[in-house]
Amino acid sequence: MSIAASRFARLIDLSAVQAVNSERDVREVAAYALERDIIAVHVLPCWVPLLRDLLPKGGSTLVGAPIGFPGGAHVTDIKVAEAVRLVADGAEEVDMVMCIAKALSGDFDYVGADIRAVAEAVAPTPIKVILECHHLDEATIRRCCDVAIDSGTKWIKTATGWAPTGATVANLTIISDQVRGRVGLKAAGGVRTLDDVRAFYRLGVRRFGMSLSSARTLLDRLDTEPEAFPELASA
Repeated sequence: MSIAASRFARLIDLSAVQAVNSERDVREVAAYALERDIIAVHVLPCWVPLLRDLLPKGGSTLVGAPIGFPGGAHVTDIKVAEAVRLVADGAEEVDMVMCIAKALSGDFDYVGADIRAVAEAVAPTPIKVILECHHLDEATIRRCCDVAIDSGTKWIKTATGWAPTGATVANLTIISDQVRGRVGLKAAGGVRTLDDVRAFYRLGVRRFGMSLSSARTLLDRLDTEPEAFPELASA
């Protein structure tokens, strides 16, 4: 494996969070993550116990899962219970869908309280707040970034991967400008090409939610063309 591929693997959240992802898919992403030393694997909540069995405790690949998925409109008590259960099952990261409907209604007090309750319930396990940018205008994205940071998130994430769009240069330019290094940035929802990844990396993204097929394609390319990602090849 090239240096660039090895370093890129440590930026990938390998995701199997579609409704159709089966046990076979979970086993496949876990095996590939171990082979490539990928930083994290994220699966739907029902698969967390299996994934925990497949990935060594204390190993270099983290177990992750989403809550409030995919619409974010679960009541707060349910989100808290879901997050606590996932951590008990072995999750080391929790990606939380914020309450999109409340954000679109301008009720940012609710959005913040919802996030804070989850962050406090699972601390010190880090949470990433998913904005689902496809549904938000620029002003709402900016406001949600500030609310999420003030409420205890460690990362801002663009999308669930279930909406038509998510990780775009336009969205991540807004998020990067608003966040200004206060928390980490995760690009998800349409991260497929090396051009995408390089552009997002230059905007400060340090985690990439990707499907197995996309991760395999990009890592294989960096094995043979490490110069295609000069920031990682020479860092």
